[in-house]
Amino acid sequence: MKSQLTLKKALLTTTLVLLSVFVFAQGTGKIAGTVTDKTTGETLISAAVKVVGSNKVAGTDANGKYSIGGLAAGKYTVEVSYVSYLPKIIKLVEVKDNATTTLNIALEESSATLNQVVVAGKANKESSNALLAERKNSTLIVQKIGAQELSRKGLSNVAEGVSKIAGVSMVGNKNVFVRGLGDRYNNTTLNGLPIPSTNPDLKLIPLDIFPTSVVKNIGVTKSYSPELYGDFSGGSIDIVTKDYPDQGFFKVGLSSGYNSITTGKDFYTTQRSFLNVAGFDRGERAMPAVVAGTKSYESTNFSNPKPGFATQWSPEQIKAPVSTGISFVGGDLYDLGNGRQFGFLTNLGYKNDLRYNDGISAIYNAQQAPDYLYQTERYSFTTNTSALINLYYKAGSKSSYSITGLYVNDSSNDIFDQQGFKSDLSGDIYARRNSYVQNSLLTSQFSGTNNFSDRFKLKYTLGYTNITGSTPDRTQNSFIDNKNGSYSFLKLNNSDNHRFFADLNEDDFSGSISADLLSKGTESSLKSLQFGFQGRYKSRVFNSRQVETRIGLNPTFTLDQVDNYLKDSNLGSGNDANTFRYTESYYAPNDYEADLLIAASFLNFNFEFNNKLKLIAGVRAEYSQQNTYYKLGSQTYDSPFRVKTIDGLDVLPAVTLKYTINDKENVLLAASKTISRPQFVEAAPFRYNVGFGIAEGEGNPDLVNSNNYNVDLKYELYPSTGELFAVSLFGKYIDKPIELSQVNSADPLFTYINTDNATLAGVELEYNRNIGSIFGSSSKALQNMSLGFNGSYIYSKIEISQETINNSAKPIAPTNRSRPLFGASPYLINFDYSYKHNWSTRSNTTLTLAYNIYGKRLFVAGAQQSGDIYEMPVNTLDFVVNTKLANKIGLDFSFGNLLNPNIKFQQEYKDNNLIYNQYKKGVNVGVNLNYTF
Repeated sequence: MKSQLTLKKALLTTTLVLLSVFVFAQGTGKIAGTVTDKTTGETLISAAVKVVGSNKVAGTDANGKYSIGGLAAGKYTVEVSYVSYLPKIIKLVEVKDNATTTLNIALEESSATLNQVVVAGKANKESSNALLAERKNSTLIVQKIGAQELSRKGLSNVAEGVSKIAGVSMVGNKNVFVRGLGDRYNNTTLNGLPIPSTNPDLKLIPLDIFPTSVVKNIGVTKSYSPELYGDFSGGSIDIVTKDYPDQGFFKVGLSSGYNSITTGKDFYTTQRSFLNVAGFDRGERAMPAVVAGTKSYESTNFSNPKPGFATQWSPEQIKAPVSTGISFVGGDLYDLGNGRQFGFLTNLGYKNDLRYNDGISAIYNAQQAPDYLYQTERYSFTTNTSALINLYYKAGSKSSYSITGLYVNDSSNDIFDQQGFKSDLSGDIYARRNSYVQNSLLTSQFSGTNNFSDRFKLKYTLGYTNITGSTPDRTQNSFIDNKNGSYSFLKLNNSDNHRFFADLNEDDFSGSISADLLSKGTESSLKSLQFGFQGRYKSRVFNSRQVETRIGLNPTFTLDQVDNYLKDSNLGSGNDANTFRYTESYYAPNDYEADLLIAASFLNFNFEFNNKLKLIAGVRAEYSQQNTYYKLGSQTYDSPFRVKTIDGLDVLPAVTLKYTINDKENVLLAASKTISRPQFVEAAPFRYNVGFGIAEGEGNPDLVNSNNYNVDLKYELYPSTGELFAVSLFGKYIDKPIELSQVNSADPLFTYINTDNATLAGVELEYNRNIGSIFGSSSKALQNMSLGFNGSYIYSKIEISQETINNSAKPIAPTNRSRPLFGASPYLINFDYSYKHNWSTRSNTTLTLAYNIYGKRLFVAGAQQSGDIYEMPVNTLDFVVNTKLANKIGLDFSFGNLLNPNIKFQQEYKDNNLIYNQYKKGVNVGVNLNYTF
């Protein structure tokens, strides 16, 4: 029997080998070349090149090049078209087996109105191939991920998208780390214009607020250039929104999602109305007028009217439904004659998500005894609503204008339960925090380009963004766990049971103008000059109030009975067993204001010494003034704000050398100086904690700017269209970096300090290949397979001297004075494999398997001999199926977090590791159906 099986295997193997040889031996050829303007010789991007009578079509890349393969030997007719140009037909183009026929085509500009727009005169910046072609010609070290790849990998928001870029990692979809550097060392722009954050604790806007449905591409620039704002060292993240299409379309999409530990299970929420479910608060959580009209509210001061808080203390229990989403997107491009065009795109989308997780939360002292140890449960209902409009007008061949408007509303309702032990309390406690947060962004942008001649181009932009953030009536209850299913109110402090209100409003105005001047003639090595001016002004107002409860009531109850006791009819002195009262002690640091003014000019020189070596040298002069208006805890309501100002003129040089080895290989060397400013919240002495008995954070108004010195060396190889091999070496030195440090205090308290210095170095590797080209095969099956890999190794070290410790405004005692930077994973790995099968010329299916892992990274630095807290490595595996039917119907399935690993944080000591936090996210299954009209 064994010999028969062996024989069968041998015969099968031989048959497959012979079949493969037969298939591979069938030669095919290809047509390749460049499409140019007949008059100027300039290459044309996104021209359409088609083999007549077949489904073979290609668009030219950023260099005007195209390639059409898989053609049997013979003679063909090729048709080339480009908007505002006369179409061209070339007959009898001969293709030979295993050979490339070079066909360069020059098009003439049409003086007549085109009846139909065949293809838009712009690069397809959603395509992976076009983005790679653009990158190949760039003198910046930049990486981009386009809408095409975002869809293929099943990524639903920008946060998920940037995490697939080499050297980039996310902490909780909120904090982005680029090359080991966190929030304050990075920038976020929208279509090149700066954008503020909806989160008062972050410099960068939470990237998960942007759905990928509004995104054309996401770029991360890792080397500095003077036309960029100087406040970054890790990366500058630019979110480019979708714009007008090549031809008219309208698409409707529906989506739904399932989570293995949430859907169909018990779930707590306070999202009761239709508007709440849609992500908007109707005002029912607003601070009552009787409270808002006071400086410091006391319910005993008013017998009538009662305060009338609308939010209940106890949430509603439901069975968690599936998550849902809906989207509408459409646009068109119109030819108006005489080279004029008008295009538009609109996008409207909504989605919600329900998530549950349970786990452990703890922190330990120097003796490895817990300060607290809780079992935790979190119920989160989130929504995202977005609306995008883009208008484009081309006024002939020399001028174009664009207007973009974007509105995003993001809401979350969290029920966070903690049950367990706290060292300064006797017995176990149970705490519940019910929070609702609504953040919104409204931005409008105008941009224009004027080509006054072949040598002079002018670009200008204007932008305004308004950010609002609201936390209305966050409630917290704290109870004594009687261990028999009943609870009693914890009355140690009035703050144990409270209502909290916070509002943030931020306005951001920005503008820029730049000119590009090409040199005259070919003798000078100076090929072009760029200069410009930029301005930005943003202002923030943050207000918060915490109304606490003094509870005299002494009942025992179940958790769903809290509203039976903490109701207006039981208001009184709070000193007897039948009443409670609301009380508020004004705390001056709860309110602060801040503003930032930036005025900058920049100059870039582009030298080409020969056809291989380029030097781009430039400098930026950036004046900034940052003011933080705050009050200390000892001040009263009527006390004037104190002002902390950080201002000065920074001169920020940058130089890049680019050596083109051949048409497939580049080497880049870049060096620069940049700065890092304190975030508004880091410089404001405002305190905030994330849960009952959990550490608080407080700003430090004595912070100063950090100076960053950066160097990069990169080698790139582009084997063929859509393929890449790249390796980068980078190093950074940061003078006076800003870091979070624990304060010596009875309760855990963290603040920000300028430490001495930090060093960071690493290597990045990228590899994208078509599997058919790896094996040199023309097999359709192998040609339809591709793999991608990027990995990073990062070394980081920060030094805190004894002098810095002695001079700190607040007493600090770091356990380790030399340690890695916060959030700097020593390694990051992304891998994906894709297979595309074409069922017909109009239908196809793409399968993608994606894997990600990040190395152990510092989460909290220990103090007073308590251990540092690290987030442990997490393996993530996703599988996505994208199907297109008849060019009209899209049906996608996604299977996320298939390994469902433990998300684990541990506090490390020399002889022991203790769990600080641990939970699971569950496996996600999603389906998306869309139809294009």
